Amino acid sequence: MKKILKYMYIVNYPTFEEELCLLEMRAVFGKEPQEKMLFSNVEFNPSNSPFIKTRLDVLYEKDSFEELLSEISKDKNLYDNFKLEYVRLNKNNIPYEERLGLIKEISMNIQGVHNFKNPQFSFGITKVEGKWLFGIDNKNNYKWHSHDNKPCSYSNSLSVKVAKAVVNIANNGLKEKTIIDPCCGVGTTLVEGLDAGYIIDGYEINKSIAKNANINLEFYGFKPVVVNDDMHNIKKEYDSSIVDIPYGIFSHTSQEDQRKIIETARRISNKMVMISFEDHDAMIEKEGFEIVDRCVVTKGRFKRYIVVAKKR
Repeated sequence: MKKILKYMYIVNYPTFEEELCLLEMRAVFGKEPQEKMLFSNVEFNPSNSPFIKTRLDVLYEKDSFEELLSEISKDKNLYDNFKLEYVRLNKNNIPYEERLGLIKEISMNIQGVHNFKNPQFSFGITKVEGKWLFGIDNKNNYKWHSHDNKPCSYSNSLSVKVAKAVVNIANNGLKEKTIIDPCCGVGTTLVEGLDAGYIIDGYEINKSIAKNANINLEFYGFKPVVVNDDMHNIKKEYDSSIVDIPYGIFSHTSQEDQRKIIETARRISNKMVMISFEDHDAMIEKEGFEIVDRCVVTKGRFKRYIVVAKKR
C-alpha cells in the first residue's frame, strides 16, 4: 500500500465542551481544528479521544476526481471485504446522490469485493478546499462509553469524556510519558489512561475509595494498581500529574491542604493538569508552576477549571 501523506482528523463536540476539545487538540497536535477539521503528521488513535470522530490516513491527494480515480486504479493489491465511505465535513459537502455515484465509481476500480457490514479494509474519500482525498478511514469505535457504567461511582467524579481528554492533555498523547493521579478517587482517570495504553499510576488516601477504584479497574480488565496512601508519601517522579483537587462543597479540605497538594504535585511531576471548582491561579504560580494553557468545562450548574501548568 502507498505511503501515508498526512492525517486528516474530523472532530465534533457540544458547545459546552468546545474549550475542552480545543485544549486537547492543542496538547496532542499543537494546533486547533478549523471548521472541526485539522491536518497533522501526528498519528493518533481516534478512539483515545472523546472528540475525534474519524482519522483519514491520506494516501492520495489530487486536484481532480479523474486524477484520483486514475491513481486508485493503478493499485493492483487485493482488498477483499472492503468498505468505502464519503467522509463528511462540517460544511461544503457535495450532494448525497453525487456522493453515492463517486463511491460506486471508485469501488469498481478497487481490486476486491465490497463488504459494508463486515469490512476488513475501510477506505474514505472526501473533497477539501478543491482537493480530492482518498485514504484509510479509521473511525472512533466509542467502546469507551461502556466506562460510564462502573461498578463504583460518585456524583462528583469526572465524566468519562473529561477524564479521557485530560489524560491526553497530561501527556500530549505520547505513550512513553509517565502520569500520576495522586488523588485518584474511584479511578475514572486511571481507567481512561490505561485503556489508551498510557503509563499511569494512582494513589488514594481513603481506604474504601481506593478499594472501589481497584474494583473498577479489575471490572474493565486492568490490574488493581491504586495504592492506598497519602500522596505526600510518593517518592517516584513522573512526567505529569493529574490533580482533581478536593475542596469546598465536596470536601472540607482547607486552603493550606490545597497548597500542599500543589506543592507535592510540583515535587513529583514536571507538569500538572489541575481540575478544580475555583480559580487557583495565584496558588499554582506561587508554588513554582507556570500556567501554559487552560479551559473551563461545565457540569450542570457547576464549572470545572482545567489548568495546565509546567514546573518553572
